[in-house]
This record gives sequence, C-alpha cells and structure tokens, in this order.
Amino acid sequence: MNRTKYLKGECQHCHGHIEFPAESAGLTTTCPHCGKQTELFLAAPKDEPTIPRATIVYTIIAVVILGAGLVGAIIALKMAQRTISHKNDEAIAQAPVAPTNSTPNPDDPITQAGFRVSPVTIEKTKGSSLIYALGTLSNASDRQRFGVKIQFDLFDDSGQKVGAAKDYQQLIEPKSEWKFHALVVTSKATSAKVASITEEK
Repeated sequence: MNRTKYLKGECQHCHGHIEFPAESAGLTTTCPHCGKQTELFLAAPKDEPTIPRATIVYTIIAVVILGAGLVGAIIALKMAQRTISHKNDEAIAQAPVAPTNSTPNPDDPITQAGFRVSPVTIEKTKGSSLIYALGTLSNASDRQRFGVKIQFDLFDDSGQKVGAAKDYQQLIEPKSEWKFHALVVTSKATSAKVASITEEK
C-alpha cells in the first residue's frame, strides 16, 4: 500500500500552518488561511538556545553563591589572623620577660632592713609602647615606712647593664605590700635587679 508522505510548512505571508504532500514541495498554492499565493516549503525550525535556559539560570546562581562563599571565607580568614595576632600581642605583653630576686637572702641588706622583694619582671603595657619593671615590695617590719624609694639596674639579654629605673611610695604600712611600677626608658632592657631601697628617717 502506497502511503503519501506529508510535510508541514507555513504561508510566506500569514505564516499559517500548511500540510502538503512531499512531492508538492516547491510548488505554489493558495494559502487556506489568507488566500494568497505561497510557495510550499518546510517550516524553519524555531531558534532555540543550545544551552537550556534553566541551565544558564542555575549556573549563574551557583557562581553567585560560590563568589559569596569565597568572599566570606576571605573575611573570616582575615578576622582569624587579626584575632591570633592580637592574642599573641597580649601574651607577649603579659608574659614576664625575666624574673629576678627569686628567694629572700637573710644576709641581704634589703632583707635585713625589713623589706621583702618579689621577683621583678619587665613587661610591656598592653596597647602601648611603654615598658615597666613590676613587682611587690613588702614591709616585713612592725613600723610604718615613709618616703620609700626603690632603684633598679636594667640589663639586656647578654647581661650588660643598659640603664636604671626607679619608683617612689610615700607610705608603706606595717606588714603590707606596695606594688611598684617603675618606668623603663630603654627598650633593650630584658631584666631588672634591685640596686637599692631607701627611706626617709
């Protein structure tokens, strides 16, 4: 049984759909829609993007999300670096550099004078470039001490003397403590030793 193959085309004028036998391709006929003469030819396929629209949309969304994630990761990394740096600075500022005068010596003139000196540390003030010699001076006697002045010799890493520092307290009550806070003017100092303690008589 011979079956005629039909093709689908459209009118050149109104673009109405026309179905015609394959052997009639290229011939002229009257359009059943607009009544004008038109040539029978296959309808051109509709232009479609080679990449589906949904794929393009999803790709753009994925790129935006990845970009935002990358920016967030960079910001978090910088914040973490700042936090670590800040903590390191705090640790350096708070850590004693070189304690001295560890245990009281009964034959020491300071001990014999009725004072006790804690280990002395050189510390940098947090958030500042100022350096201090810190420690505690105790009045081990039963009397008040007036006009107490403590002096320190400052040393560098090699043990060379690089300067001096001092602090003053008007009154230290019996059996009480004074936390001295002597300003160190040289950045080379890494340790301090009590040179003398004097008081007003």
